[in-house]
Amino acid sequence: MDPLQLVRFVKHGCVCFEKDDVVIYVDPYGIEDRPADADLIIITHSHGDHYSPQDIARVKKEDTCFATTSQVSRLLQSDFDIDPDYITTVTSISPTVVFECGAMVTPLVAENKNHPEGFGFGLLLEFGDVRWYLSGDTDVLDDDVRCDVLFVCCDGVWNMPDYLNTIPAQIEKMEHTPDLVIPYHYSEAENPGTGKNGAKLCEVLRSKGIACKEWKNSKFGF
Repeated sequence: MDPLQLVRFVKHGCVCFEKDDVVIYVDPYGIEDRPADADLIIITHSHGDHYSPQDIARVKKEDTCFATTSQVSRLLQSDFDIDPDYITTVTSISPTVVFECGAMVTPLVAENKNHPEGFGFGLLLEFGDVRWYLSGDTDVLDDDVRCDVLFVCCDGVWNMPDYLNTIPAQIEKMEHTPDLVIPYHYSEAENPGTGKNGAKLCEVLRSKGIACKEWKNSKFGF
C-alpha cells in the first residue's frame, strides 16, 4: 500500500492523516471547511502558523485529544476551555505516548535560533502501520529515528538554512534512511520565493539515491 493514501492533505506545516475513521492533525492550519473530525491534534509549538485557534476550532470535537507543549496547553485551556484530562503535555525528550485512537507519538528534538531548545518538538507518529517522522520547525534531524516517511521542513528562511546541502547531509547521517522524503513547510503564500524549494530538494535527494516526492497543493504553491 502507498503510505500516502493515509495522508488527506499537507498545507504548510500541517499534515492530516486518516484511516478507519481515525483522523489526526499535526499543526492544523489553512483548514477551509469545518469537519470537526479530529480524534487527535498534535501541536508542535506556539507560533501562529502552528497554533492557529481558528483552524483548531474547525477540526476539534468534544472528545478530541491533544499532544502539545506546556505553553500551548495553557493556550488551549484559555482559548477553548479544554479539559486538561484531554491534553498530554510533552517535550522533545518525553517518552512515547499511546493514545486511545491507536496512534503512538514519540516527541523528537526540533530547534534552531528561531525555535530555541524546549520551545517545541518534532515527532515520530506511528499510525496505520506506518512510521511518520514530522520534523517540525528545526535545523536538525534526529539521526536515530527509524521511519518510513520523513516530512522535512525546507523553507530555508526560518528553518534549515542552506537546505539543499543541510537536509541531504543530515538524512545521509541517519542510521536508517527513510523510505520516502516529503518536503513541507514551504510555500509562496507563507514565504515568497520558496515555492520551488520542494522540487529543488527532491532533485538533490534523488541524485543521491534517496526517494523524494513533492506533495502537490496549488493554493499553497507546492
